[in-house]
Amino acid sequence: MVLGLERYQRIYNGEAVAKFQIARRINAEKKESIDEMWKHHSELKKEFKALLAEKGDDIDFLTSHPADYSFLHLKVDLLKEMLKECCFCERRCGVNRYEKKGFCKVGAKSYYASEFLHMGEEPELIPSHTIFFNRCTFACVFCQNYDIVYDEDYEALPEDLAEVIDRRFRQGSRNVNFVGGNPDQHAHTILETLSHVESNIPVVWNSNMYHSSELAEVIEDVVDVWLGDFKYGNDKCAEKYSRVKNYWKVVTRNFLRAKDNGELLIRHLVMPNHIECCTEPIVKWVAENLGRDTRFNLMFQYYPAFRAFDFPEIARRLTPEEMRRAVEITEKYGLRNLV
Repeated sequence: MVLGLERYQRIYNGEAVAKFQIARRINAEKKESIDEMWKHHSELKKEFKALLAEKGDDIDFLTSHPADYSFLHLKVDLLKEMLKECCFCERRCGVNRYEKKGFCKVGAKSYYASEFLHMGEEPELIPSHTIFFNRCTFACVFCQNYDIVYDEDYEALPEDLAEVIDRRFRQGSRNVNFVGGNPDQHAHTILETLSHVESNIPVVWNSNMYHSSELAEVIEDVVDVWLGDFKYGNDKCAEKYSRVKNYWKVVTRNFLRAKDNGELLIRHLVMPNHIECCTEPIVKWVAENLGRDTRFNLMFQYYPAFRAFDFPEIARRLTPEEMRRAVEITEKYGLRNLV
């Protein structure tokens, strides 16, 4: 049993109920205005939390029939209304995504580049049914998935994608892993997809953690594991390499909220010349605020990709000394649950 991911493991072992399956079984009422939707959502959230506490470990709960119009359906309708003045991420473009596209270049339709049983994730995740959605709310100059980010191979049709998720579950997937790119800008499509999924499968939200509080309020009731990238230890580096503002405030806020509403697995990609400015502040903050037992993946896979060669300080791989120093930092602050 991996420390910090106990409930996740009980779900894929058939001993606990995935959160979205609970949300599917809470009756909701259709509402016309977004204000009415938010009010009803707040009311049902209390019911959801009570039911999660009461029935979350009762696998027999799955024998009850999903509601015709459920808490999960309400979430989908709410997200579709939010598309009209988008605030899914903290860029807060405010565009009507039915008519135009904001920074992420995603309209109302979602696309993905590939889906498969991934054997290259953390040991507790594999085999992971990884769905690579396109586009991103960041603009990382070193993006290692740039071929995926700009791909529009397949339109993500919720009922069809749900069938794929169920099929992959039968083939042995331990989870459904929504990634990209980034999943946040596709939240409306992802939750609608989950409304059709029959399998009791853990949901992994694999993101840059730059989502808005409004989006967190909606999606946190379906996410079992927050697989979050913690890229930068300060705002200056975040703005220089990913064109994001207020990075530290937003991401630390979201990690704290995620800890209270699911289980955490944090990834930190160590970058050349960024040990002291990024790696150390991140490790220190995680140890002091999320706990030294937080599951933490210190990643040394960085290589200069995309436009990284335009930035000489990151236009190389890590040195052995940088890797050694990064490990020393985790030891210094007492992180003890490293992947």
